[in-house]
Amino acid sequence: MQLKRVSRFISVFTIILLISGLFPGVYSGKSTVVEAKSSWDKYSEKIMAKDISKLSIELEIQGVLKLAKNYKVYQRVDRKLYHKSLNDVRVGAENITVIVNHKKQVTKIFIDGQTPIKNMRVGIMTTNFVSTDHELIKMSSPTGLSITDKVANVTFTIGANESITFKPNTHEITVTKDDNTKLHTSKNRLYVSTDKSSKIAIGSITRPSTTKPEGPAYRGFFEITASETGDKLNLINEVNLEDYLLQVVPSEMPASFGLNALKAQSVAARTYALGDYLSDRFATEGYYVLDSVMSQVYNNSAENALTSQAVQETKGVIMLSKDGRIVDARYYSTSGGYGASKHQVWSDANGSFPGMEVPYLLAQSHTFDPNDQSKMLEIDTSNEQEILNFYKTLSHTGYDGTSPWFRWKVTLSKEELSNTINKNIGARQAADPNFVLTKNASGEFVSLPIPAEGIGEFKNMYVEKRGDGGNIMELVIEGSTGTYKIVKEYNIRFTIRPTSTYTGGGPVVLHRATTGSTDYNSPLNNYTILPSAFFNFEIGEDTSVTFFGGGNGHGVGMSQYGASHLGLKLGWGFDQILTGYYPNMTLNDVSVIGASLNRN
Repeated sequence: MQLKRVSRFISVFTIILLISGLFPGVYSGKSTVVEAKSSWDKYSEKIMAKDISKLSIELEIQGVLKLAKNYKVYQRVDRKLYHKSLNDVRVGAENITVIVNHKKQVTKIFIDGQTPIKNMRVGIMTTNFVSTDHELIKMSSPTGLSITDKVANVTFTIGANESITFKPNTHEITVTKDDNTKLHTSKNRLYVSTDKSSKIAIGSITRPSTTKPEGPAYRGFFEITASETGDKLNLINEVNLEDYLLQVVPSEMPASFGLNALKAQSVAARTYALGDYLSDRFATEGYYVLDSVMSQVYNNSAENALTSQAVQETKGVIMLSKDGRIVDARYYSTSGGYGASKHQVWSDANGSFPGMEVPYLLAQSHTFDPNDQSKMLEIDTSNEQEILNFYKTLSHTGYDGTSPWFRWKVTLSKEELSNTINKNIGARQAADPNFVLTKNASGEFVSLPIPAEGIGEFKNMYVEKRGDGGNIMELVIEGSTGTYKIVKEYNIRFTIRPTSTYTGGGPVVLHRATTGSTDYNSPLNNYTILPSAFFNFEIGEDTSVTFFGGGNGHGVGMSQYGASHLGLKLGWGFDQILTGYYPNMTLNDVSVIGASLNRN
């Protein structure tokens, strides 16, 4: 993003502020308040949150401040001043100074230099990743805890392995020991830290990463605030980027996938995390990422030596596109033989679908040609019969053949299919109204609410459009109440859900197979969604419909099972793996990124 230099300062007052040493004090690490003339104040504080739609920012000590109507944002780089925007003011940044007028409105925001990218701010969810709102929070550490209320200027400590509990009460936080001794009550943000060599355990949530009663343990420090409703608590873990990855990589890929695949995963995870940081999608909540699949899974599986080695040996390595932007480093479990193009899976930010083509996220074949194993198999992915034959074939070999998700099939009766569609199509239409459409009297597909009875009785179904990799983009379903078009793979997979929860009756069996299997031999009962949108189906003359598919996940970017095969079986290095899945990108160090860089 090219910077535009400010050729003229806005006012004499601004010049006076700059000359008087506005910027030199920014890096002092202290929260300072300088009383200026005309009742204007200057604050140098950490940015805790921002809301672009409401034009407000939250400072660490001063709290939430509204922005004045004609507020300005500037950045000083190499002793030059540039016009910037609120997008460039990063949550968590400490190189910020704001000028506030007599109405307590921010008139000017100054960014001193590039905002360092060194930490992640992670929203910690409850057990099973249900919510960010906690009923209570219990913590402990083998080296003791330090609890600080910065606004009240209060700090107190808890001994080694002692437990402390935080409870909400009408926008206040009450801190107690296990014997119910009340230690502190505050409406302010509370900070919990421990010795840098130790971790903080959260005993009020459970994760598979630990079976210990004190709960999962985290590096860095925590911030606890009252929720917006005031009757719950929100929890943020601020942690060094590389330390964050130490608990992401084992949660996203098992050590058995091999060092090279784990290195590729580390780079992809680091790149994806920075993309989330730069996107500001959680800026109003004050964190960059969640600890769930909404971002990347964090501290859900125990750390191990190999995953830690992978992170450490790729320290700082990220992927950039040819034009210098952060790569949108998508990844998924298993390819069924083809990958998908991003623009044919998700809509763009403006709602258009298909979106704009991304040159490093394009459909590719990951299946070896059975007649020449040195080549990749190419099929006509727009030919429905060819697609059906491809996914009914168990003998194909490719990058992902060892995955139990390489091939799958599931059979539903027409009544079961009607039931699952009827219970889900209305919710999908309400959630994504422009992409679950109804055929009107003129034969056009338009956005309309789905009838209470859904499609009624299932009549027929056909694929209207596929992506370059064979993923279904548009599926048309005919029912007794009308004809409906479901657009985008997410809506399709969450409408036809092969589980008795929605189909009614007994368990629904999803049959799976690895490459070279003579039959499907890895069944799962009541899988919650269709594994992928890479499938076709046969509608029987009787009362059944059978789906034949391959892969697990959205299909965009790097297949994790495929990366494992490339590393372990073919000996590819992590850079080769990444180049294979993300062509038209380059590997760089995180230090090359400026804070003004926008995510592609």
